[in-house]
Amino acid sequence: MKQKRTIIIAVIVALLALIGGMAVYMLKVTGEDVYFTGVHVESLDMSGLTKEEAKDKFDTYWNSLLATEVEIKIGEDTEKMTLGELGLTLTNTDILEEAYNLGREGNVLKRFFQIKKMEKEPTVCSLQVELDKDQEEKALTEKTKSYERKKKNATLTRKDGKFVVKDEVNGLAINYTDSIEKLADQVKNNWSDRKAFSFEMTVEIDKPEYTAQIMNQIQDKLGTYATDYGTSASGRKQNVARGAKYINGTILYPGQSFSVYDTVAPFTSERGYALAGAYENGKTVQSMGGGICQVSTTLYNAVIRAELQVDERSPHSMTVSYVPRSADAAIAGTYKDLKFTNNTELPIYIEGSTDGSTIRFTIWGKETRPSNREIEIVSETTSSTSPRIKEEKDDTLEEGKTKILEQGRTGYTAKLWKIVKIDGKQTEKILLNTSSYSSTPTRVAVGTKKKEEEKEKKEQENKTTEQGKETEKTTEKSQETSEAEE
Repeated sequence: MKQKRTIIIAVIVALLALIGGMAVYMLKVTGEDVYFTGVHVESLDMSGLTKEEAKDKFDTYWNSLLATEVEIKIGEDTEKMTLGELGLTLTNTDILEEAYNLGREGNVLKRFFQIKKMEKEPTVCSLQVELDKDQEEKALTEKTKSYERKKKNATLTRKDGKFVVKDEVNGLAINYTDSIEKLADQVKNNWSDRKAFSFEMTVEIDKPEYTAQIMNQIQDKLGTYATDYGTSASGRKQNVARGAKYINGTILYPGQSFSVYDTVAPFTSERGYALAGAYENGKTVQSMGGGICQVSTTLYNAVIRAELQVDERSPHSMTVSYVPRSADAAIAGTYKDLKFTNNTELPIYIEGSTDGSTIRFTIWGKETRPSNREIEIVSETTSSTSPRIKEEKDDTLEEGKTKILEQGRTGYTAKLWKIVKIDGKQTEKILLNTSSYSSTPTRVAVGTKKKEEEKEKKEQENKTTEQGKETEKTTEKSQETSEAEE
């Protein structure tokens, strides 16, 4: 019994000693206003730091996080941004207070064991971060929007008699909704190492249909034609050259249509045009851009030889001298135009050139027509109408004389045929168009002026008659006087 009592007293003494030791220890460690040993905020050891010291240390750390670089990948391009620019935000803003309270909450026993545990194994408080959505969207858009682009087909130009091909460009569109969501998730849930990282934007690549490989196939001459304008006035020469320049270099993709008027108009001095002769209501007048019809006509003849699809073509009101009848293509306002479509399976290239006397158009593409097949373009005049005579009185021209003021034009109707030959033998005769050209009258001046000798004789007769009348008046007056006197 005595032994048992001794054991109990020993245990009580031990417990009192333990409690006393704990009290002394707790009094010692809690006597200072500092973080307990083993308290970490992420990688920051806050042991023994005051709240002010801990805040300074944390602020330096937070600024380093804001300065963390993110490599933004946009397709094959990259940009760099900081998380601060992207709106990095701390959501558990009380983390320093949370860390400070470790070992300070609960009963003494609980606090004691927590403090002792942290001395052996640090307790880490983790930051909870996210990106401010509005700031993230604004920053990403401003930094990467310029990388969006529309797709571009490969192009070609002709220089020194050779084609130069420029590579295609892939189109790129950024899916900002998906990209913003993915980046925000990565920062919030998958950025525990707090290191710089790379992020790939969600992009959609739009590949062009016509690549450099395709454009390199455009090497064959499908159709060509030239007309002469060497005797034209300077203004007309200028217009022909200008029109050819606007058309030169045109690339027409399969199924794409071309309008000459839309390409060469408007006809202004600012676009390099001058006044020159043009048809208007059956007469030749000075018009800005006069002569542009020779441009469209020359192109039309190249087009039909390339056997492209002609959608619209009109004849002139009167015949022209630089092509056979029905082989012309007039341009007049928006009601007469030359339009055609590339009906081949590959792009075509239109080359136009002038040298001061000859204008030429050549249609380049990939030749798919059989080598033993050839075409011939034939003009057929189907009727003619001689010009009528239109007389105009002229009092400056002697009576009986005439003078031609303006030579009339013969009117015609005509057809244009495409003759197809295989191995030199005609297999088809295809009507391309029919045309009607107005006749204009020959204006003739008819003299109404009397001859000089007849005029003088008439004047003399008139003078004699007047003198006779005066004599009769004098005689009558003398008789009246005599009668009065009598």
